[in-house]
Amino acid sequence: MEQNLLIEPILDPQRIIQLIPQKPPFVMVDSLFEYTALTGKTGFAIPVDNILVEEGFLSEAGLIEHMAQSMSLHRGYQGFLSGLDKPKTGFIGAIKTIEIRSLPKAATKLVTNVEILKEIMGVTLVVAETVDENGKVVATSEMKTVTVE
Repeated sequence: MEQNLLIEPILDPQRIIQLIPQKPPFVMVDSLFEYTALTGKTGFAIPVDNILVEEGFLSEAGLIEHMAQSMSLHRGYQGFLSGLDKPKTGFIGAIKTIEIRSLPKAATKLVTNVEILKEIMGVTLVVAETVDENGKVVATSEMKTVTVE
């Protein structure tokens, strides 16, 4: 297992926003707990007024976006470590699999683990698993993300 390269978790929402290309109100991550070259652990306390909360629950689109932004946050921290001034833009290129087991209630704290399986020419194959504050798996996915200059 690779060593966590974070000295301490990043919990400041303003610092997180500096590491991702997304901006409010479309930010779906608020913390970075662990970082290695190939893995990351992010967090998100779902605001009740989040743009993707519907009828008190984070929507399917919100969960997918949270998983994608978890990868984006990993990429952003990687860029920060290599001296980039601002994060590169990325997007979901394809979703190979997605399993949404439940929609989390607003105010729930999510933790997502991302792992890079393969990377070639700006396309990254990544798996993600999101759990709620009780450790219950909420969603899993395997997607390709594309990073552009």
